[in-house]
Amino acid sequence: MRRIGPIKYKKGIVTKRIEILTGAVVAAAILTPAASASGKVVVIGTRAAGDAAPWRGASGDAIRFQCLWFQRDINCAGNVNAVEFEKSSSASGRFLSVRVWLCHTNKAALEATFNNNYTGYTPVDVLNMRSIGLSGTGWFDLRINSNRFDYDNKRNLLMEIRWNGDDGYDVACWRSSQPYSRCYAYDDNASQGTVYNNGQRIRLTIGTMIGLEATSLGRVKTLFK
Repeated sequence: MRRIGPIKYKKGIVTKRIEILTGAVVAAAILTPAASASGKVVVIGTRAAGDAAPWRGASGDAIRFQCLWFQRDINCAGNVNAVEFEKSSSASGRFLSVRVWLCHTNKAALEATFNNNYTGYTPVDVLNMRSIGLSGTGWFDLRINSNRFDYDNKRNLLMEIRWNGDDGYDVACWRSSQPYSRCYAYDDNASQGTVYNNGQRIRLTIGTMIGLEATSLGRVKTLFK
């Protein structure tokens, strides 16, 4: 920052220079990168077998997919800020017009009619991307919009994924042997699908709000001491 020379106590000059300096410091604090989301990381399910659904590009050109997780296995209220799948192979693929919703539900097991699985709750749109490329191994983050879905930790959690268009390659991820359920059809506008009595292994980050770093706010506070 350019050093300001000796202050001459003329009417209006001191006030003006203080306003400029204050504005510059406040602006710098506001432009400081936001702090990272924090919270509880929850892994649901155990590795049972690799399964390409919902990222099955070799079998169809679109999908509507739902999966269910129980409240007792989440046991944490707050914003769901990350949803991650765990790849079971190094295969890669690209999927188009990908949309993801999260929804509370009273269902203990899914049924074939997709809309009935909402049990009266409104699905929240947490992702709408032109394309997603999945590659590598291990966990991959769908990069949903943070602070969009506030989980109440009272009901079960439903996730819905739809995409339309792909490069023709499957991307297998681990599904779980625990008693969850999945339902899907190879049509992103399907009203009904096929129910499978196995779950999707998943990792959720249920976090707090994203805000300014404490050091940035501290810089602003010092101006008024």
